[in-house]
Amino acid sequence: MTVRMTDVEIPVGDISLEGKLGRSEQTSAGPGVLICHPHPQFGGSMDNNVVWGLFDAFVERGYVAVAFNFRGVGSSGGRHEEGEGEVSDVLGVLDWLEALPETKGFGLGILGYSFGAWVGLRAATQDARVRCAGAVAPPVAMYSFSFLEDLGAPLFVVSGGQDTFCPPEGKDALCSELTKQVGWTILDGVDHFFWGREKEAARHLLEGFSEHLPAK
Repeated sequence: MTVRMTDVEIPVGDISLEGKLGRSEQTSAGPGVLICHPHPQFGGSMDNNVVWGLFDAFVERGYVAVAFNFRGVGSSGGRHEEGEGEVSDVLGVLDWLEALPETKGFGLGILGYSFGAWVGLRAATQDARVRCAGAVAPPVAMYSFSFLEDLGAPLFVVSGGQDTFCPPEGKDALCSELTKQVGWTILDGVDHFFWGREKEAARHLLEGFSEHLPAK
């Protein structure tokens, strides 16, 4: 499948975020999904193996995907704001993604990896347009996810059995906050970085998204 990828600048308030928009040549219109990258203060950006594993898998399945750099990362304007301004980034990118002709009427979803999962899911609780949410290695050992009680969309999670930032026992604590459907897959032998297992992680999230936010 041929993928069209375009460099984009996304206006969010008084700053601009750099990103890449991807869609398939065969199915140029479909649901929009945005992908949130890991913590910028630990080297996280959209140039990440898990981010691109998600990006490629969802575009190949017929989704319109955007990966972007949070404020203060790469060529994006602004500065890092410990997750507060980054939630505004996600909400702004949702506005931009929904306005594209390619996504009209198809619905929106959010995907996030590590810090990006924490930020993306916080944004998802604030925006009823989000019809499905996905998280890879949500860092339950670092941040509170109590806000998930307000999540209106179904959530699908993939984590590693050897991840100290998202230990298997964290699953029960996080799921206790949820009132909506949750699907959680733990991959044996995987730590927080998913090297060589990116496609497998993406496949599990696609299964959930295909049920609740299907690409045509």
